[in-house]
Amino acid sequence: MALNMRFRFSPAKDGLVKVLGPLETEIMQLLWQDERSTVKKVHRRLAQQRDIAYTTVMTTMSRLAEKGVLHRHREGLAYIYSPAISEDEFVGMVVRQVLDGLMHDYSDTAIEYMVEYLVRNNPTELKRLQKTIQTKIAA
Repeated sequence: MALNMRFRFSPAKDGLVKVLGPLETEIMQLLWQDERSTVKKVHRRLAQQRDIAYTTVMTTMSRLAEKGVLHRHREGLAYIYSPAISEDEFVGMVVRQVLDGLMHDYSDTAIEYMVEYLVRNNPTELKRLQKTIQTKIAA
């Protein structure tokens, strides 16, 4: 899957807004839900919740297509947009990229922190991690 990844990682933000802007996240969530749409339909849905310019939605959707997250093709006079990647695939790709970067530059610190984090916050996941490690070692 070749995405033109130009996303920033903002760890203090929530959910996909960590890597997509708030508007990009809203647009992607609508398209993951609807599977395909036009700028006009997305704008109409977003405008129900807030004041937003049509051109802002159009520019944002075009940029998401340039990044490879949306497909865009013309049908008549309108462009039809559809997700190029599922939400689960996108999340997995982001997690892999973040962890690859951390492991490449700070592997000892990243591993120690992850284990300490799980000890403090989620012992069940720590046990699952332990079982996963044992399974991988045995293979």
